[in-house]
Amino acid sequence: MRTLRSLILLLMLVTLPLAPPIRAQSDPDAWTTGRLNLRAGPGTDHPVIGQLEAGTALLLQARSSDFGWLLALSADRVARGWIASGYVTYRPGYAVDRLPVRDDTLDPNAGPLPVEIAPQTEIVEMYGAVDVVRTLAGRIDLDAYPLIPGATATARRLYRQGQAQGRDPRAIAKVGDCNSVGYVFLHPFGEGRYALGDYAALQPVIDQFGASFTMRTQAAHNGMNAAAVLDPLWANPGACQPGESPLACEYRLRNPAFAVIMFGTNDLLALDHVQFDRSLRRVVVETMHAGIVPVLSTFPRHLALPDRSILFNQIVVRVALDYNLPLINLWCALEPLPGHGIAADGFHLSGPLTSAGDFVSAANLETGFPLRNLLTLQALDAVWRGAAGES
Repeated sequence: MRTLRSLILLLMLVTLPLAPPIRAQSDPDAWTTGRLNLRAGPGTDHPVIGQLEAGTALLLQARSSDFGWLLALSADRVARGWIASGYVTYRPGYAVDRLPVRDDTLDPNAGPLPVEIAPQTEIVEMYGAVDVVRTLAGRIDLDAYPLIPGATATARRLYRQGQAQGRDPRAIAKVGDCNSVGYVFLHPFGEGRYALGDYAALQPVIDQFGASFTMRTQAAHNGMNAAAVLDPLWANPGACQPGESPLACEYRLRNPAFAVIMFGTNDLLALDHVQFDRSLRRVVVETMHAGIVPVLSTFPRHLALPDRSILFNQIVVRVALDYNLPLINLWCALEPLPGHGIAADGFHLSGPLTSAGDFVSAANLETGFPLRNLLTLQALDAVWRGAAGES
């Protein structure tokens, strides 16, 4: 087990961008994760011009400005159209934010795509009938990514977009499950109940966002998962509008510039890995479309489901890579702690021994909630400064 000193040294490492693995030039750009409508334009108001089967290999040509739709060419070069981005997974290292932004409308009666106008790219059918989500996620080494992210190019662009839309630069949203609610996650820093010790440099980020730390979130709840946060049935009728999802409700009420998003603990029990991948992508796309910077986080090990914990965390990293988003690698930070930073129930974060805002006690920082608070503040500090152009 690593010592606390080694862990703290890791926390203080210079932040690095996510470094995806190298891929072969002949790989398709993406694969569908389920049967998917092919539309004439970027939106459900456009007619369906065909369907793609699950596992269809794709070459991507453009995206909509909100990342919700992709202009795709099937690898066999016989189908081309717009597809919903929440139902695809990308090859390792693919940067979807670098696609050109277009809003082309195709002729729904044009028929099959002439082969001569398709890119003459060598296509290697890498997976066939293999589970694409599991295959791509399985390539992720959870220890290969830094604990604290910097501001990616996508984060900077989204921050500018959000400011143009009137997003509050001093507000964040908490999105997640039981590990993101209550009085222990960030809450003490909004009430002045903390001791920074060696981490006094975090005071400016507390000053910036402290008022929003104590706000009750509509997008995090005991038992919530990545599908439920999109479902109006989970919304609080006393705060949310009819038909509004908890996620949309939170974003309307809080008007945040940033959202800290961590799912997985309940998803392991309620969703299969394909459903989790699809739901998390929808959460990300809706956040980006709203002009809010998503800060994703890997989640703690479920002691009764260690293998599924690894797979679902690999999916979280895969999604962060696909959309070029900041990622807090909480999993990697928790693993060397006693009991992996998990309480006796096997899935809640452990601690605190003193208080969730105490960064002075070495023993306290070896428990789950205080360490998550530290990493989250460090990540918010780095992403906020980088996105807003702060020194």
